Amino acid sequence: EMSILFCDIRSFTSISEKMTPAHNFGFVNAYLSRIGPVIRAHGGYIDKFMGDGVMAVFQQSPDDAVTAAVAMQQELHRYNETAATEGRHSFQAGIGINTGQMMLGTLGEADRMEGSVISDAVNLAARLEGLSKYYDTGILISQHTKQMLDKDRFCTRQIDLVRVKGKDQPVAIYEIIDPETDKAGTLKRAAISRFDEAVTLYRNQEFPAALAAFETILAANPQDGPAGIYIDRCRRLIADGWDAARWDGVETIETK
Repeated sequence: EMSILFCDIRSFTSISEKMTPAHNFGFVNAYLSRIGPVIRAHGGYIDKFMGDGVMAVFQQSPDDAVTAAVAMQQELHRYNETAATEGRHSFQAGIGINTGQMMLGTLGEADRMEGSVISDAVNLAARLEGLSKYYDTGILISQHTKQMLDKDRFCTRQIDLVRVKGKDQPVAIYEIIDPETDKAGTLKRAAISRFDEAVTLYRNQEFPAALAAFETILAANPQDGPAGIYIDRCRRLIADGWDAARWDGVETIETK
């Protein structure tokens, strides 16, 4: 049982098209040279680099994986603070973390082999990294990781109950807010209870009340991506109607 972390640069295609191939390599390697040491400093092992992405494994504790993710985002914030003045591109990155059973072994054939981990738990971590872009969040973790964390160590809020592409069972996903030190992050932390109450109203099919609650949250913090998503859902359900007996509050996400 281990925790798996996926990290990827947001909108890398848009960023890279403005660079020469040589600048692309320099940009990616400068980024990886910053986050690689952070992963190792928190007990992680880099399984592989995937272009602008990283896959890392944490064997000891899910706390290590989440602590590394927070430190990675904080390092990125420091990079972006000086990027413009030094003529570098600023960028964002999404991180997904899951915890579960997996096997470490070798893949390939006689002339080309590599070590890696394979399991359904790995696939879910990769999906969570993709969902971080959809929800406009920096770090998403699964319920499997959340239930094993030191409950007083991190600032988390439940984001959604989703069924990701390729899986039948829904999973609860949570956002880690710790690395967000700007005004938007402060507002998210201040509104955690209100956000939880709004999600509860939504799950109880009290959509007008949920809509009003999420609108209040978004008005105070226009950068709260999940609140905006819930507002769109509530408006659509109120306008189109729903089957109360069959509606289960699970959002099916078809994209990877």
